[in-house]
Amino acid sequence: MHSFTRRRALVVAAVGVAALVGTTGCSPTAGSGSTGSGGTVNLSLQIWNPTDKPGVQKAIDGFQAANPTIHVTLEQVPEDQYYTKLDASLGAGSGPDVMWQSSKAPYYVKGGALQPLDEYIKRDNLTLKDLYPQQITNLYNFDGKQYGIPKDQDVWMWVYNTAVFKKLGVTDVPTANWTWDDMVRIAGELKAKTSAPSMYYGYVLNGPVSSIIRSLGGTVVQDSKGTVNSPQGIEAFKKVKDLQDQGLIPAVKDSGDFNAPTSLIAGNIGMSRIPSYLLSLLSKANVPAGTFVAVPTPSINGSHASDTNGLSYVMNANSSHKDEAWKLIKYLTSDEGAKLHAEGGAAQPANLSSDVKAAYFKANSSIAGLQETFNKMLPDQYLRTTTEFPATRAVFAELESTATAPFFAGSLTAEQAAQKADGLLTKSFLSK
Repeated sequence: MHSFTRRRALVVAAVGVAALVGTTGCSPTAGSGSTGSGGTVNLSLQIWNPTDKPGVQKAIDGFQAANPTIHVTLEQVPEDQYYTKLDASLGAGSGPDVMWQSSKAPYYVKGGALQPLDEYIKRDNLTLKDLYPQQITNLYNFDGKQYGIPKDQDVWMWVYNTAVFKKLGVTDVPTANWTWDDMVRIAGELKAKTSAPSMYYGYVLNGPVSSIIRSLGGTVVQDSKGTVNSPQGIEAFKKVKDLQDQGLIPAVKDSGDFNAPTSLIAGNIGMSRIPSYLLSLLSKANVPAGTFVAVPTPSINGSHASDTNGLSYVMNANSSHKDEAWKLIKYLTSDEGAKLHAEGGAAQPANLSSDVKAAYFKANSSIAGLQETFNKMLPDQYLRTTTEFPATRAVFAELESTATAPFFAGSLTAEQAAQKADGLLTKSFLSK
């Protein structure tokens, strides 16, 4: 999780505004875009997920083939350094021409670092509601202005390794209609044959725990107040702790660096909760055909509630080549660009075209049951807490370290952890 805080964001944003003001009326040297020999325009694009890089590069290749006078340099920055580097460059009045943004976008909009895209959208007659999921598009609309075009949309699911089940002689496998109790039973059967944790299930409130709360009919935030301290919140915490205490998942205190896809590929665990943006790791793994099977998350009270999020492409307000930057954004998120993105092995594009969806499923066709799983998961999706309520980003690192982690370590009760979580969540709204 990023260590970016709201206070720091505003400081950075303020620096960004100063830089913008300082360049007004100056020669067009701001931003990282430049004009090379022969009139070639050089653009820069910054992303963080290495898993996405091949797909993004393939889409860039398609863009450059269609626009030979524009050259794009793709830079992938490690996620834990992404915003630090971005803050420094934007604060200095430069930075990439085009970049990824997340639920941190409001801070950069407030600081004047991002370019509104409405004039370009209007000029090219784009109707965003017909092209992308409305809830993802709306995440990048502030005060009636659109700052980002949706790039992808998360879908969480479970994937199991058939070789592990076969090796251990466990024939009771996850199905499209399995429940939480089925999951616990199957994990127990696997563990009985190995004595090691048999699966991975996340433990943070901002995702896996809140998904259980939602399935139970509860909420995490309501009316700008934390609402975790509820029967649903307490039960959700206890459900995950039971998995830990039974040894079905690794102990939370040892899980900080646990890599679920790698462990699944290596056969160290039999099944795991996995997001769509990491599926290409499994698709490209050197394993026999039929190794991986996707199924929906186990239902609770008939619900497959799972959090979702979506990144977007945004434009640097200080770019020297805004028309070209817009061309790039428009292409990367178009049917053609998104299809190349999917074919290259990347997160599920947000683009709603059936051809794009087909390209994504084809690129990941080595994982059985994927499309059926998506169809079952999509209706029960809800926006992640930090996505729906960006103000809570400021407290979630503290929340997980002072409420969630101590609860799983046994030093707080579920009720105490929930109360502490609510206090921090409510505080985040009061201090925004």
